[in-house]
Amino acid sequence: MSRVLEGRNRATPSEMASYVDEFEKLEKEKLDRKMAYMAECAKISARQKDLCDDAKGGGLNGKVLRATVKQRALERKAQAIEESLEDDDAELLRDIREALGDYADLPLGQAAVNRDDERTAAVVGAVKASLTPAEQDDWDRAAPAGSA
Repeated sequence: MSRVLEGRNRATPSEMASYVDEFEKLEKEKLDRKMAYMAECAKISARQKDLCDDAKGGGLNGKVLRATVKQRALERKAQAIEESLEDDDAELLRDIREALGDYADLPLGQAAVNRDDERTAAVVGAVKASLTPAEQDDWDRAAPAGSA
């Protein structure tokens, strides 16, 4: 073990030992709390499993139940993101999502929404040029104000 040097701005060996002892006590306390937390989480997980078993008995697949809960959480997260935007940006987001439909929910659709370059503009222009007059009207109604 290396020797702790005494002197200006240095702790004495007994002070260092007390710091180490206190740190070890805090580490043990932290571990004890983590273990208690994990034990509580395990109880909740067991109750969730029992609930899934009950749902299965009622004709609802546990995977479907979990997927529904996860989807609702994601929808709440998306709603919170939209609410965090300024009014004009939130309106633009709604217009884009409406124009893209379910495509906007996919990672590729999100990347397309966020991309702003000449190549993307050329692709959009080509798609618009291939639309029928009725589709063009739908496109224009879905487009945010001020865009072409």
